[in-house]
Amino acid sequence: MHHSSDLPFPVASIEFDKVYLVMDKRIDLGYTDRELSFLLGYRSLYVRDVEDPLHTLRYTPKDTNYLLHIFDCKLPEIMSPKITELFYHIKVSVTIKDDGRKVYEISRELKNKEYVQYRTLKIRENNTLSMPDTTRADQIQHYIDHLFETGYFETPRTALEIFKKSVKDFESPVKPQYLHDALSFYTGKRKAPRLIQRKNESSRTVYLKEDHS
Repeated sequence: MHHSSDLPFPVASIEFDKVYLVMDKRIDLGYTDRELSFLLGYRSLYVRDVEDPLHTLRYTPKDTNYLLHIFDCKLPEIMSPKITELFYHIKVSVTIKDDGRKVYEISRELKNKEYVQYRTLKIRENNTLSMPDTTRADQIQHYIDHLFETGYFETPRTALEIFKKSVKDFESPVKPQYLHDALSFYTGKRKAPRLIQRKNESSRTVYLKEDHS
């Protein structure tokens, strides 16, 4: 669902601010929107939709707690500690550049009815962000192969569980896309032994080994 950008519309200030504090945090850590969607256990475009100011999708309170674990950070880093006003009234203008970038200009209404710039977002399709000194893709594939062969996936595992384990085992940064691709090797198989994807009680994707038996 999308709002029209021609007229101002209200948004809950604390939830709207959280979206872009989370966005800043993920960019600082070098995660793309698709990588954060993967770690959250949601569809690949979930975070992109949340970050789209014209979309009504927002992070839930359960997502907030999950994000703290993903980023290994404190609540004030992704959520404003003080609420100065319950709602913002915002306007959004969208421009598509020649190189395919979508540029959102977000303005917020003040008490005197004037508008001030809230944020400018520049969104590029298939965006990539660099993470320094990460473990290589082939190392991650060998790692997932080992986990698959040694029974790790006989218990349903979330992407975040797998990610945290890999960072601990490698003792270095791990690019979430490499984990996603390594898991896709097993979820893409047409028959067992393979990984199947299910939803847990929190509606997050889990990975479980399906054997011949």
